[in-house]
Order: sequence, then structure tokens, then C-alpha cells
Amino acid sequence: MAKIGKYEIIEELGRGGMGVVYKAYDALMEREVAIKVISDGVLALPEIKSRFYREARTAGKLSHENITVIYDVSEDEGRPYIVMEYLAGADLGAILDRSEPLPLQQKLEYAIQICRGLAFSHSRGIIHRDIKPGNIRITGDGKVKIMDFGIAKPESSNLTRTGALIGTPFYMSPEQIQGKKVDTRSDIFSFGVLFFELLTGKKPFPGSEPTSVMYKIVHEEPEQIDEHLIDRRTGLRDIVLKTLEKDPDRRYQDLSEVADALGHILAEMRSADRKKVLELKQKIDRLIAESRAFLSAGKFKKALETAERAAKFDPANTEIGRLSIEIRKAEEEAARKAFVESRLQDARRGYAAKKYENVIALTKQILESDPNNTEAQRLNRQAQDAITYAKTGEEQYAETMLAGPVAGKRREEQPAPQRKPTPPPQPVELPKKTPPSPARRKTLAIVAVVVLLAGLGISYRLFLYTPPVPTGFVMLNVRPWAQVTRVVGPGDTELPIDQNTMTPCRLALPAGSYTIHLANPAFGKPIVVTVDVKDAQMHEVKEKFAGFDIEQAVAKFQ
Repeated sequence: MAKIGKYEIIEELGRGGMGVVYKAYDALMEREVAIKVISDGVLALPEIKSRFYREARTAGKLSHENITVIYDVSEDEGRPYIVMEYLAGADLGAILDRSEPLPLQQKLEYAIQICRGLAFSHSRGIIHRDIKPGNIRITGDGKVKIMDFGIAKPESSNLTRTGALIGTPFYMSPEQIQGKKVDTRSDIFSFGVLFFELLTGKKPFPGSEPTSVMYKIVHEEPEQIDEHLIDRRTGLRDIVLKTLEKDPDRRYQDLSEVADALGHILAEMRSADRKKVLELKQKIDRLIAESRAFLSAGKFKKALETAERAAKFDPANTEIGRLSIEIRKAEEEAARKAFVESRLQDARRGYAAKKYENVIALTKQILESDPNNTEAQRLNRQAQDAITYAKTGEEQYAETMLAGPVAGKRREEQPAPQRKPTPPPQPVELPKKTPPSPARRKTLAIVAVVVLLAGLGISYRLFLYTPPVPTGFVMLNVRPWAQVTRVVGPGDTELPIDQNTMTPCRLALPAGSYTIHLANPAFGKPIVVTVDVKDAQMHEVKEKFAGFDIEQAVAKFQ
């Protein structure tokens, strides 16, 4: 493995005008470090070595949480190098190049940290002279580190001769471009350019050629700022423009002033956010209370709709989730009780009509849903007993037993009456037939009509009556919510649905296999779930869409 001095090289991190930066390992201190090695081309410049050592040692004296720590300055085979702390993360330039969306408060936090670090450097008499996004490191935990003091110099230093340009054209101050003597206010202008770009994604002095850019910096005003990007109420525009004043005397004189002004704006924004959060919480609490009131009144649809409205504001709210489950369970219980009562009514009518097979089928359905239902158990036993006694020729006894005080007991618990021996047949003298009287004929006619109607009723029950289609229920618990767009049943039959059906919801479906299509614009693509529906059973489908950003949803509401 290659080494620079006592440091073992792990990988190359990047190349710049001054040299190459490597990731290395310090075996003595047992830590990873970054090493910047001066390139041969720069090394050939006059006095570069002495200047490099003086300036690096000056920067190494800076100890601040927003400035990269310098561990060592040395040389390897005549090539100077700097050893500094290794910072995981990305530089601000790379973040801006990727056009990553950053909340305005996050941008202000970065800017405040940059100001604090540079203000500390200035308080120690060190001017950076090359402030740009590429020299600002953002670590994984959001900490800002100012890097590359390679061309920094003490404010009293005369190392840079008059007329020499050192820095990056886009971020140079007017006095830096004109070759005048610079002070800490030059860094303030460079920060202003960086801050403008951080807020808007554009440079205040755009151009494709360095000379045209430098001309604009010296002679032209910066580009207009889209105030929608910086919240026109905050006063950020005035702060940015004051950092970009061409006359150093008209700029901020200390970056601590800028940090304080930005900190005040950030505090106001956070206070406003807290107020919005409080208002949102109050609204959610009110909706939850309304939902519970609907639940207590047995208005399950209204309760679910109200809970769903609350969930749109806070999809991750656990109380809303528990309430939705409670509503669904209450609705399921109400549906189960309604189902049991409906089947019990059918069983009672069937028993009265001596349709004992139907009674047994109905009571079995009831007992699958409510195993402890005593009335269903009794009707089931009575129907089975009636069928048993009818088959053995004891129908009359069965009816007497079922209607008496011992109704419901099994035949083995109640012995059948002993049959008396049938006496031998005796000759019977038949009476002479006499014609019926008019009143008797009328009675017989009425009886005939009644018998005919009863026969028609029995025929209907036997041949035309269709028992209810077995039905089950599907609970769709999809979070945060989704619209039911299609329900396809057996044989690719599409069932009609309400176009406003939203989850969480309950679907009553005939027994069979179904595919249910759900959609929500926030999820990008629809989801399809399958479920086998069984009679009188509740089937719950739980689904949670991955990748849903709760903070974005709340931010849109705000």
C-alpha cells in the first residue's frame, strides 16, 4: 500500500489546482485523515514552499467547530502536504450541482454556520480568500466545515503582490479582482455570492467566460432574486444585497452581524412553524373528537370519513390509527349482530313453516359467526329432532315434545310414549250418504281455497324460493389512504363501486375470489390486492405504501 510520510493511502478523493487530496490512515492515532499533496506544477512557483508552510501553519492555529482541523504539515520527498481531519459527507458545490431540494430553514442553518466559522477566522486575523461551495463540507449530521485554507493569509501579510489574482472568479470580491489590498470584507462579499447561489440555485453574476463574470462583479448589479424562494416577509433579500455591496465600506463589516440577522429570521420562522404545528394539532384533535362522537352514535361511515380526514394531515398519528381500528371493529360487530339477527328471523320463520333443513342451514351460519348463540343452538336441535322423529313415524310426538316444557331435549333424553296394541278390525256399517247443506258447502269451499293458497305457498318455498346469496366482508386498511378504483370478481366480472370509496373502508362482497385495485397520486403507481371472500366472515387487508414522506405531506398542508 502506498504511503505519504507515515500515512497509509486508502483512496484518492479528488484533484484541484493546488494538488491531490487522498483519504489515508494514521496508524499511530488510529484514525482516518485527509491528506492534501501539493502538485509539482504549483511547487515550481517562486516562494511557494515557504508561503505554503507559513499559511498552512497559520490556518492550523484555527480551532472552531465549523473549520476543518489541521493535524500536521510536512513534506514527503520534497513535496509538501497537509494532514487534516477526514470529513464524510458531500461538499456544498456537489449538493448545488445535483439541485437537491433543501428547505429554506436548512439553507439558513448552513449559512449561519459558515458565517460563524469565517467570523472566528477573521477574529484571528486570517482571511480565507477562496470562499466557494466547493470549499464548504456538509457532514452527514448537517455540520458545516470550512475547508482549504491553502491560499488563506494573515490580514497583515504581504505575501500576495499587488495585481496578483488568487481565488475563483465567480466568488471574488471587486477589490480582489482589481488587485487591491483585501481584508476580511472580501470574504464577506464571497460569502454573499455563495449565499445568493444557496438560496436561489443561481449565481448573482452569471457568465460563461471569467473575464465577463469579473466585469459584472466590478460594474454591474447582481441578478434579481425570486422572492418566492426566500419568503418575502423575512427580509433575506436586503441581507444578501448588503453582503454584495461593491464598496467594502457599505457591506457588513463583520460576519457575526450576518449570523445574528439570519439567526433572528430563522427563530421567527421556527416560531411560525410551531404555531402552524399547534394549529394543525388542534384541528386533528377536533376531528378525532368528532369521529369518536360518530362512533358512539353508531354512525360508522361518518366516523371513518372523519378519521380519514384527520389521517390526511398526519398519516403517522398512532391515535388515529387506533381509532380507525376501533371503528372498524365496532362496525364489524354491528354487521355481525345484524347478520345473526337476520338469520335468526329466517330460522324462526322456517321452523314455523316446518322447513327444518333450511333451519339447520341457517343456524349453522349463525353459529359460525356466534358460537354461543343459545337461540340458534336451540332451533338447530329442535329442527334436527323434528327431522329424526318424522323419519321414524313419530312426527306427532315430536311436535308435542318440542312445544312442551321439555322442548329442546334430545330424543334419548325424553323417551317416546309406548304404543298400544292395535285391536283387530271390526266390521263397520257405513252410514248412508246425504247431500251436504248449503252452509257446509260454503265452509268446504273456503277450506278448499285455504288449502290451495297454502299449497301455493309451500310450492313457492320448495321450488321458487332462493335463499340469500352467501356474503362476506372485506376491510381495506391501506395507509395513509387510497381510492378503490376497481373490484374484479369471479370470471373477470367487474363489480360496480362508488367512485368516492376511500380507505380505510369495508366492502360487502358475495363469496368468491376478488382483485381490488387501489390508487393514490402520491404513490406513483397503483396497487392490486387479492382476497378470497367467505360467507359471513370478515377479511382484513393491511397495506402500507413505502416511501411516503410524511413531512412533505404536512409541509404541503402548511
